[in-house]
Amino acid sequence: MSKAEDRVIVQRDDLARLATEITQLRQNFPKVVNKRVTNAISKIDNLEMEIVWLKQKYEEAEAETQHWKSRCEVAIADCQKEKQDNMQLRCEVRDLGQQLSQQSDYCSSLGSACCTLLWRVSRCEESIQSILVGTKVDEFLCLVTSTLQSYVSAYKSDWPKDDQEETQFILALCGIITNIAASAYGRDFLITNQNGRHVIDTYLNVLSEAPNGKSARLKNLILMALYNISINQKGIKYINSKGGMLGSLSWILQDEKESENKTNTLRLIQSILCDGSRVGAILELNEVLPMSALQQLTKHKSPEVRQLAQEIISDIQLQSDMEQ
Repeated sequence: MSKAEDRVIVQRDDLARLATEITQLRQNFPKVVNKRVTNAISKIDNLEMEIVWLKQKYEEAEAETQHWKSRCEVAIADCQKEKQDNMQLRCEVRDLGQQLSQQSDYCSSLGSACCTLLWRVSRCEESIQSILVGTKVDEFLCLVTSTLQSYVSAYKSDWPKDDQEETQFILALCGIITNIAASAYGRDFLITNQNGRHVIDTYLNVLSEAPNGKSARLKNLILMALYNISINQKGIKYINSKGGMLGSLSWILQDEKESENKTNTLRLIQSILCDGSRVGAILELNEVLPMSALQQLTKHKSPEVRQLAQEIISDIQLQSDMEQ
C-alpha cells in the first residue's frame, strides 16, 4: 500500500469539533475525578468515625463485661461461703437434734421413773393430802394438762406402743390423777381447783380424740378418774355440764374391746343417769346408744359388764314406766 493510501482526509469542520470536544474533556475531567475522590474521602472519613465509635462501644462493652465478671466472681465466692456456712449449720442442727433427742429421751425416762414412783405412793389415801398441799400442786396439774394435750395431738394418727418411755410417763401422770380422784379429799380438790377442772376438761377431750383400741390403757385410767370424780356431787354436775359426754361414752363402749374399759364406761354412764339434775339423760342415751347394744352386753363374757348393762337397762325401763 502506498503512503498516499495511509492518509485520511478530515474535513476542517470535523477537526474543529474534535478540538472542541478535546478542550471540553480537558476542562470536565478534573471535575469528575475530584468529585469521585471527594466522595471516596468522605466515605473513608465516615468509616473511620464509625470505626472509632465501634471501638468505643467495644471498650465500653469490655469494661461492662469485666464489671459483671468481677461481680460474678464475688457472687460465686459468696455462694461457696454460704454453702460452707449452710453445711456447718446443718451439722450443728444435726448435732443439736441428736442432743435434743437424747435430752428428750432422758426427760421421758426421768419423768416416767418419778411419776411411776409417785403413782405408787398415791395409792395410799393418807398420802393424797400431802401431795395436794403446797404451791407445786398447781404446777403439777398444769403439767398434766399440757403434756396430755401435746401427747394426744402429736400421736393421734400414729399412736405409740405402751412400752415406750413417753407413754409410760403419760400413763403414770394419769394414774396419779386417778388415785387422787379415788379419795374424797382428792376429788373435791380437783373439782374446786381451777387447774383441776382443766385436767377434767382435758380428760373429756381425750376420750373423744384418742383412738379406740390403741389407747385402751390411757382411756381406762381416764374413765376411772372421771367415775371417781362423778361420785362427788359437784363433780357429776360439772361432768354433766359438758355436752356430748354420753356420745363419747357410747362410742367407747361399742368400739373398745377391753372388758375393763367397757366396765368403767358403763359405770360412768350409770353415774350420769343417776344424777337427778341431768334432765333428759336417758333420752339422750337412747339416741346415741341403741338398746340392742346394751342388750348384747348382757351376754358379755365379763360378769361385771353383764351386771352393769342389765342395771342400766333396768334404770331406763324404770324411767320409762314412771313417765307413762
